[in-house]
Amino acid sequence: MGYDETNDKLIKATESLEEAEKQFKEVEGDVSALTRRIMLMEEEDKKSAEVLCSTITKLALTSKSADNVLKAVKVVESTCMNNEVTIEELDKNLRATIKMAVDNEQKLDELSRKLGVQ
Repeated sequence: MGYDETNDKLIKATESLEEAEKQFKEVEGDVSALTRRIMLMEEEDKKSAEVLCSTITKLALTSKSADNVLKAVKVVESTCMNNEVTIEELDKNLRATIKMAVDNEQKLDELSRKLGVQ
């Protein structure tokens, strides 16, 4: 009976070993798949970092351009305000000149009538 017992133990040990090897291969496959996934994620992370860096650079350049545009807008606005003041002054002068011309024309008409009457 010692032989049968030993043989049963050997069979059970062999089955346990086969089961352990099967589990080991499954875990090894999982580890391998996870390792590949990590490598892919690291590559994706690297690409994302490069895209982010490029985007940040473009954003900085665009921001600088926007600042220059805002400066130009302020210059144009200032010029427009100065032009408006000049236009108002010229319009005021034009009205005064027109009034003087109308007044002088009336005086000329009056003088012409007086001279024509005499």
